[in-house]
Amino acid sequence: MHNLNIQRFLLFGLTIWLFSFLMIFGCERAGPIESEPVAATLSSIQANIFSQNCALSGCHLGASAPFGLDLSEGKAHGNIVNIPSEEAPTLARVKPLDPDNSYLVRKIEGAAGIIGERMPRGRLPLSQEQIDAIREWIAAGAQDN
Repeated sequence: MHNLNIQRFLLFGLTIWLFSFLMIFGCERAGPIESEPVAATLSSIQANIFSQNCALSGCHLGASAPFGLDLSEGKAHGNIVNIPSEEAPTLARVKPLDPDNSYLVRKIEGAAGIIGERMPRGRLPLSQEQIDAIREWIAAGAQDN
């Protein structure tokens, strides 16, 4: 009986310590990751969106990227602007001046009619600010800037 009470006391103490540790150190990191505001330029979109969420190993990086869609720096523009989507061949991946008819926008917004999953797959969806920056960049002509 005495050993059972000691075990309960130790378990209770450990539980309180673990809860306190998580409250002190876990919660401050639980919020959204602060990032630079995303400008409606390819260089900003590349640095703040593609390189952090898309151009990763197992995703849109290198020769093994699905459908040849390598979104790494220096390759993204040539692989998306005025290139037909392989999932929806009637749409360009990015149609300059027309974000609503750009398959990239439909994929990141999770629009009806997309093939497969919303992008980025297996990660949190892009923020509205990030999506708006991509839409603005496309609406302005999808320049390699």
